[in-house]
Amino acid sequence: MGSRPLIALIGSIGVIAISACSTPASKELPHSPVATAISTSTPVTRPTTSSSVSRTGVYGDPAAAAKYWQQQSLEDNCGLVSVADVVGQITGHAPTEQQIIALAVNTPSGTNPGPIYAPVNDPSHANGTGGIEMADEVVLLEHYGIKSVMTNATTHPEQTGLPALERYLTDDRKIIAWVNSAVIWNTSDQRTAADHFLVVTGIDTNAEVVHLNDPGADRADEQVSIATFTTAWQPGGDSIVVTLPA
Repeated sequence: MGSRPLIALIGSIGVIAISACSTPASKELPHSPVATAISTSTPVTRPTTSSSVSRTGVYGDPAAAAKYWQQQSLEDNCGLVSVADVVGQITGHAPTEQQIIALAVNTPSGTNPGPIYAPVNDPSHANGTGGIEMADEVVLLEHYGIKSVMTNATTHPEQTGLPALERYLTDDRKIIAWVNSAVIWNTSDQRTAADHFLVVTGIDTNAEVVHLNDPGADRADEQVSIATFTTAWQPGGDSIVVTLPA
């Protein structure tokens, strides 16, 4: 199913990004019922990991991150699954897709009058297109005791861009990026607006590759060229949610 447009408001206080993400056109995902159980908050216990820089020009540990990848089963919950991925990387225990959906359905949005997540066309969702706002990823991570910030090239250019991602990966910080899915997946859908959340797990400047845990892909450790990633990232203003140092 093709990507749907995303609403973005970029102003002096930052970016409000709503991603109604989807999967590649070749995939048909079922509309699963929302689970009723809500995952509980647990103290952050960070698993022991190898160095985030194994050799010059390589940043992050995509092999370690790959075990926390999950594929989204709904067309608009890439942001939720990306949050679950980051929780797993940091705590060693990732919530399931249904647990993170239930949490979002039952948690008030920081920017909308309704919950963080509601199905497409649900009247409680302000924009009616499903998905979640980037600011609410910060709220969900906080539920698990993980501090994070949202930033973009308009408000804080020094906090984003490829060099910043390399620094964050070196410091074992986790990154959710807001990108155009058609560029990442090389499909014929629109390429002018960002519409998809995914997790950046590594950068290899020697191979010119960015490693991704992409909930819309069919496997962990999706790899795209640096040029492809930066092209996909640009429509969303290089927007990210990045965890704070431990």
